[in-house]
Amino acid sequence: MKLLKILEKAKKYLLLIEEKEDIKEKKVEKLRDKLEDKISKLEKKIRSTKDQEEKLKLKEERELLKNFRKQLKEKN
Repeated sequence: MKLLKILEKAKKYLLLIEEKEDIKEKKVEKLRDKLEDKISKLEKKIRSTKDQEEKLKLKEERELLKNFRKQLKEKN
């Protein structure tokens, strides 16, 4: 009887761990999607902007986001 209770608790614990990992994966995926959207918007702005200073700032921001995306990908 005691062994059965321990087994049930272990199953519940493993289920909680799996749920936590699923939530983490979903958050990372959501963040990755937001990064992709932001990068594409910046690229559109870069194409449409005439001002060279503004283009440089946008390109720097885009590179920062790409680096962050790369780090996020390497971490997972």
